[in-house]
Amino acid sequence: MATIRKRGNSYQIRVFCGTDLYGKKVVNSMSWKPDDKMTERQIEKELNKIAVQFEEKVKNGIVTKIDNKIKLYEFCDIYLEMQKKALSPTTYHVYKSIITNYIVPALGHIKLAEVTPMHLQKFIYALSEKSISATSIKTYYAVVQSLFCFACKMGFLEYNPSVSTKLNFPKAAPTHTDILDENGIKKLLECLENEPIMWRVLIHLALCTGCRKGEIAALQWSDVIWKKNQINICKSLYNIKGEKGIKSPKNNTSNRIIAVPSYMIEMLKQYRNRQLEIKLSSEKEWNKHNMIFTDKKGDYISPYSISNWFKYFLQKNALSHIKFHALRHTSATILLASGTNIKTVSSRLGHSNLVTTNRYVHALIDADIAAAETLEQKLNFEKVGQEWDKQA
Repeated sequence: MATIRKRGNSYQIRVFCGTDLYGKKVVNSMSWKPDDKMTERQIEKELNKIAVQFEEKVKNGIVTKIDNKIKLYEFCDIYLEMQKKALSPTTYHVYKSIITNYIVPALGHIKLAEVTPMHLQKFIYALSEKSISATSIKTYYAVVQSLFCFACKMGFLEYNPSVSTKLNFPKAAPTHTDILDENGIKKLLECLENEPIMWRVLIHLALCTGCRKGEIAALQWSDVIWKKNQINICKSLYNIKGEKGIKSPKNNTSNRIIAVPSYMIEMLKQYRNRQLEIKLSSEKEWNKHNMIFTDKKGDYISPYSISNWFKYFLQKNALSHIKFHALRHTSATILLASGTNIKTVSSRLGHSNLVTTNRYVHALIDADIAAAETLEQKLNFEKVGQEWDKQA
């Protein structure tokens, strides 16, 4: 209930809102000064009306008490605790790492309400001086913006310094998308024939579907739609500090059903039979998750294990070093080069929009330009043109 105190010619209305982080009472207050011509009865009636309205606003969160003492590092703890259930395990781990290693060391000592755009600009410059890439700096700053947006939403701030001013960021260097050409794919598949069947199937599936490694690692046999030659992509596997688990895909469009070639289904059938043989002969208890790709106990195989094996495989066979994710790029590029429309490719990859898929189109254009330059070097059109001029 609101309390009213008379102070000179005005009145102070106070509403108790609990305690802050330090155990002190949090009180919202406002002042009201009546018109000189009002009678005492009119003042009392209007004052009670204003007090009720003010208390209602406080209860509904329209009026908040700003804690000017809380420092950024303290608010970061609140933010992480509140976001733990809202974010996926992987995203939460990334945010926590960025906050702990970069944001708190640079800005944590400053009071939350006193952080200015200048502080944030200096933060960006400091990251740049540490030779952190422009892309990573923008990622770190996105977490900063998330922090301050949350602070405003929860009533800790009325002013958001992270969006009020356009700050200067280092320019990002042109990115190169690793894509295997026809010869590269041929060499990779030839070397793959000497590997265990699980890895042969896994790599072929990555090229056929363009799936992310987390999506591949999460596949269960129940996800294969045998009669329709399709695979249901509906989850992803994460591995954070040794803790494995299944989560929802990256975004809504990542939930998808992908058609695969008949040969891929045959490979999966052969591999399933082989897995059953291993399961029956195993002295260890086989995990009941019914995963397609497993370790020796039938348990999840982590995305990191996939990356590590692929790196070892490339080194062992003296193949060009590429990341496992390059198989996803390669799958998309093969489809686009063969005339598959970009919307279909985007749908197969689970992209949320066509912008992301467009980078593969740009890669094809770059490759086409490079091919033209190669032809010019090999055929020496300039010299041929000169010979034609003489003959003419």
